[in-house]
Amino acid sequence: MEIKSTSHTPDVARIDTGAARAEPQLRSPSGEVPANGDSVKLTDSARQLNDLQGAVAATPAVNADRVAALREAIANGTYVIDPQRIADGLLAQDRAALG
Repeated sequence: MEIKSTSHTPDVARIDTGAARAEPQLRSPSGEVPANGDSVKLTDSARQLNDLQGAVAATPAVNADRVAALREAIANGTYVIDPQRIADGLLAQDRAALG
């Protein structure tokens, strides 16, 4: 069986969908199209969520002071593990997850 190399790509039909699509007209709740273009109105809840998102983004993911204190306690042997506290925490998480 002989395999011949082809150096050309097959012709592909091109479809221009840009001209066929009309841009949708944005309408206000009253049905009017804004004269000056697009507009958006945010609710108070949306503004609050945006503010909260900014506050969360500005908060560091790691409490560096707490990490430093734990490292020091582990290094000098004063870090105490409380198995009862850990078990209580795990049970509380399970209760919360199960409703």
